[in-house]
Amino acid sequence: MGKASRDKGKRGEREARDQIRKLWNAPDCIRAAQSCGAWSADVLAALPDSHVEVKRYAKVAACRFLEQAIADAKDDLPILLMREDKGEWMVLLRMSDTPRFATSLSRQLNQNDTDTTKREADRPSD
Repeated sequence: MGKASRDKGKRGEREARDQIRKLWNAPDCIRAAQSCGAWSADVLAALPDSHVEVKRYAKVAACRFLEQAIADAKDDLPILLMREDKGEWMVLLRMSDTPRFATSLSRQLNQNDTDTTKREADRPSD
C-alpha cells in the first residue's frame, strides 16, 4: 500500500473518530495504532463490545442506494438494508442519523419487551 493510500486511511480514521466522539457520546474514542490492520480495530472505545473498521473510498456503490432512501424518506429516518445473494443482511445509514436510529430502535425494542411482558401477564396460569 502506498503512502498516499495510508495517509488517506489515517485521515478517514481520524474523521470517523471525531464523528464517533460527537455523535455517539464516546469522548474516549481514539484511533488505534495500526500494524497492517492485523491486531485491532481502526478506532477503539467507540461502543462497548464493538469492533469498528473504517473504510474511506472515492466511490461506494451502496451510497447511491442510500441516496435513494434519503430522497424517498422525506422527514423519516432513511435506512438502507442490503445483502449479497446468500449473504447476511446489513444496515447502512448516515453517521449523523445514528443517534436517531439508536433512539428509535431502543424505543421499538423496549416496546416489544413491554408487549411481551404484558402478554405473559395476561396469559391465564395453569
